[in-house]
Amino acid sequence: MRRRIQAGWRRREVSVVTDGKMGSLTGFQLQVMEQVWAAGKAGKSVAEIWQGLREERDLARTTVLTMVRRLEKRGWLRRRGRPPKTRYVAARSREETVGRVASGFVDEFFGGSASKLVMSLLGSGRLDARQVERLKSALDQYEQEERGR
Repeated sequence: MRRRIQAGWRRREVSVVTDGKMGSLTGFQLQVMEQVWAAGKAGKSVAEIWQGLREERDLARTTVLTMVRRLEKRGWLRRRGRPPKTRYVAARSREETVGRVASGFVDEFFGGSASKLVMSLLGSGRLDARQVERLKSALDQYEQEERGR
């Protein structure tokens, strides 16, 4: 899983977030989805998504409209209401999407082994002491829940 990070009009790296059935999300599509996820069940109109994205970068409303339509066609978004009160909601929660993407990433790059992922992160120095403590705490909690079953 790689993310496209954009600064202004320049792309710093290429990215794709993959989620099996629905295909992949580019960095810009992920930004659109983040706007919709933040709105929850109420969803957002194209104008609201555009306004939220304009805070980060300059882009045309028609660009956002095109992207929203593509995401709807691919099953990422669902349309509610009729024009001019059309709102878009996520077809799947952010948590569910992240879980599926993470699972696919672990399967593809670490042969399904989450421990290999953690060892890779520890070996790369990407986890600081606080993050390691949070990971230990999460593992302890998981073990306690498993014993209680």
